[in-house]
Amino acid sequence: MSALSLAGTLKVTARWAFGSLHDLRVNLTRPPVARTLVGLAPAEALARLPVYFSLCSLAQTEAGRLALAAAGHPLGRPAESWALWAECLHEHLWRLLLDWPRVAGEAPETAAFAAWRVQRSQGREALAAATRDLLDRQVLGGPRGGLLARLEVRLHGGQGDDPVGAGLEARVEAVREACAALADNRDYPRGSLGGEAGSGAEGWVHTARGVLHHRLRLSGGRVTAWEIDAPTDRNFADPVALRRRLPAHLPDAAAARAALERAVLLLDPCVPFGVEIDHA
Repeated sequence: MSALSLAGTLKVTARWAFGSLHDLRVNLTRPPVARTLVGLAPAEALARLPVYFSLCSLAQTEAGRLALAAAGHPLGRPAESWALWAECLHEHLWRLLLDWPRVAGEAPETAAFAAWRVQRSQGREALAAATRDLLDRQVLGGPRGGLLARLEVRLHGGQGDDPVGAGLEARVEAVREACAALADNRDYPRGSLGGEAGSGAEGWVHTARGVLHHRLRLSGGRVTAWEIDAPTDRNFADPVALRRRLPAHLPDAAAARAALERAVLLLDPCVPFGVEIDHA
């Protein structure tokens, strides 16, 4: 399987009529990756997590490690907090610098993002400094007025019922908070639950999209059950969260499609997605 097929796919469909969207439907498909871990020895199962999950692979592996430790099988060393903060920042900045400009009709900030990524190999202090510089010079300021201001003008447009502006500002604030945590070398949010005899165990790790949970059971030195509860699965469990992020009035099918794509980006799926609008 490819990395994309392992992640799954998301398809959102709706019908545009009379200035709004109707029959909003969400179809999130996930391959049964966690089930392939059943029957494996704990060490082998843990080793497969970063192979199966190229996105947020460090958080995925750490959640699995914590769950196994809670079940009485401690393996490997804890992930370094600064590396987890770096992974979290990577996901926030990918959306902010690459995906949102594309939706707004602007050129993605590819060079700025690539330059920031180089600093991940230079260590915590260098990455924190690079993130602060990126925020000050590229996102909030700079000769073109700042990416955030340009995106808000193009996407929000001053409409009171459009949540995009607030969503973009929340994303920037999340980058600012993660950068401060990185600079201060704060402990990364994570933990474990359970592990009593005969019960399951859970490891959880904060990610850019929400809290990631790995739940498992062991018996006879083998995995007998493994479940992964990712933020995308919860956020796209039904269309309600998407509908809350849509403007009240959409003048035509093109505007409806653009608004629905923006709503999906606000919920931030970790899988490739497509949007279809029927206006027959």
